[in-house]
Amino acid sequence: MLLGTSAGGWKKTPRYPGNSERVSEFRINISNLPEGVHERSLEAAADHLGLDARFSEQVRAAAKVEKTSRQLYLHVEFTTRGTFTCDRCLDEFHKEVSGSYGVVYVTDTQADDGIEIDEIQVISPEANYIDLAEDVRQFVLLALPQKMLCREECAGLCPGCGVNRNRSKCSCPNEGIDPRWEGLRNLLEN
Repeated sequence: MLLGTSAGGWKKTPRYPGNSERVSEFRINISNLPEGVHERSLEAAADHLGLDARFSEQVRAAAKVEKTSRQLYLHVEFTTRGTFTCDRCLDEFHKEVSGSYGVVYVTDTQADDGIEIDEIQVISPEANYIDLAEDVRQFVLLALPQKMLCREECAGLCPGCGVNRNRSKCSCPNEGIDPRWEGLRNLLEN
């Protein structure tokens, strides 16, 4: 997400529930940034980035900006922690969420050169700063696994009585496999 000068007409502000302009912690001022490599440490509360209540700790990011005469290359590494519910046993657990991403920023005059824009973001030549809040928020969410597990070997809940098999054994009979699925078991065993 990019914020520029209001005179240039490039005033985009991320909108999240309960959030107006509180994301300034994740802005990088580029107006007087000399060419070369620059590093910044950024930190903000998870709710300031629009993340939900599962994320209990600050979101920390280390940004490396490489500025040349024609573009900005930005590499960001982020980390935070959250409280999640296991998809197998329904217990709550804490997990660190981290990741990284890179993006190239070019001015709108350079974008007309036939550049295919997929990992390239276009900015106004008058832009004063880059707001990383929306990008970091999206990459934090993308870093979450599709299946949330408290641990890989989680035994889950018994489908018969509902007891958490990580804590105790149940007396439910171990029913055999449905004969219609027997062919799949043979494939797995081979």
